[in-house]
Amino acid sequence: MIRLIVFTCFLLAFGRAYAQQYPFPQQQTYAYGVMSSHITAADISKDYIFWKQHAVAFCNETEARIMKFPNDSKTTVSEGIAYGMLISAYMGDKQLFDKLVNYYKSRCNSNGMMNWIYIDCESGDNKKNGATDADIDIACALLVAAKQWPGEPRYKQLASAVIDSLQVHNFVVCNGEIIQRPGDEFGGCNCTNPSYYSPAYYKLFATIKKAEGNMAAYSFWEKAYFDVYSTLLKNAHPITGLVYAWTNFEGKDPSDCYYEVSGSGTYNSYQYDACRTPWRITMDYVWFGNEQAHDYLQRISRFVQAPVYAQYDEKGRVWYGAGGIANVVDSYWTNGLRRINPDYPDWGHRHAIAFVGSFALASMATNQQYVDHCMKEFGVLTATRYYESCLGLLYKLLATGNFWYPGE
Repeated sequence: MIRLIVFTCFLLAFGRAYAQQYPFPQQQTYAYGVMSSHITAADISKDYIFWKQHAVAFCNETEARIMKFPNDSKTTVSEGIAYGMLISAYMGDKQLFDKLVNYYKSRCNSNGMMNWIYIDCESGDNKKNGATDADIDIACALLVAAKQWPGEPRYKQLASAVIDSLQVHNFVVCNGEIIQRPGDEFGGCNCTNPSYYSPAYYKLFATIKKAEGNMAAYSFWEKAYFDVYSTLLKNAHPITGLVYAWTNFEGKDPSDCYYEVSGSGTYNSYQYDACRTPWRITMDYVWFGNEQAHDYLQRISRFVQAPVYAQYDEKGRVWYGAGGIANVVDSYWTNGLRRINPDYPDWGHRHAIAFVGSFALASMATNQQYVDHCMKEFGVLTATRYYESCLGLLYKLLATGNFWYPGE
């Protein structure tokens, strides 16, 4: 009888260890920020089904990749794998998460970073080098998985290794400040991408390293957390808050920079790379209540609400507002003027989820009425492309309390 009780207790403990700990939806209330009920768990579930049907392709029984649908389905980028890992971990889809992890692990370079682009299911080290936004998202996704399925120690072990590799290969010191490189083999003091900055992750990584007893790494990530706002705010427009896609560590024009990979070929505008910046800064605000994050998000929200005509600050510099969340478009100069690109005729005209959703997240640093207004506008938009389908899901997870903190 005693043996039976002991065995039963063991099975229960074993089951709890391997069971999912945070089933979707969590709908957690963040310690900071204003939330809205205009986006629901049902909305996210519907979007997730669409995303899996259109974005996910299986290479074999053990690997899956994220396709750049609908027009480039043979191409997979590390950014997409990272988004897929975050989404599937927060949705509690272990089967998909594990297959994305396997795809990632088979395509890393000697620095431990996933090469940024692959065609279809080709594998191995193709020497294309990594993209830091992807690898830093991958590290966070692995930490989410470690909390989600605590009986799988490999997730946290791999996350810890990725975090260590990021510290060595993806950051440099410029005039005493820690700066995030855009990749493990390119960029640095003269070339960095503000939309890749993820201060909330730096704080998260610091807590992980402190728990491991690695105080040198803890100090590094803590300093990176405080230094990142220096570069971000140097580059952000003083009125609108909009940032360059690519800049140097002083917030000025970059050099030695591969800004043709930025999605538009123009480094000094707020476009499909830069639009993710409020999303990443909102994470830091709702998780940690960072005052610089709060102030930056409020600046962004003032730009969104301001009228579209030319206005002047106290120094006589011209700037423009977005004209309200319902009038947001998908390309701006950093002074808020809509950017029309003849190479991409619809840019500067599309009411795109990647922009509307990110600006809606920024509203979480304002007031209930404005948050409700923005989330309602965001919630009715439909994604039909790879990038906006991924970002739309990530934005909605954060907006609804389902992008919970995965730290110690």
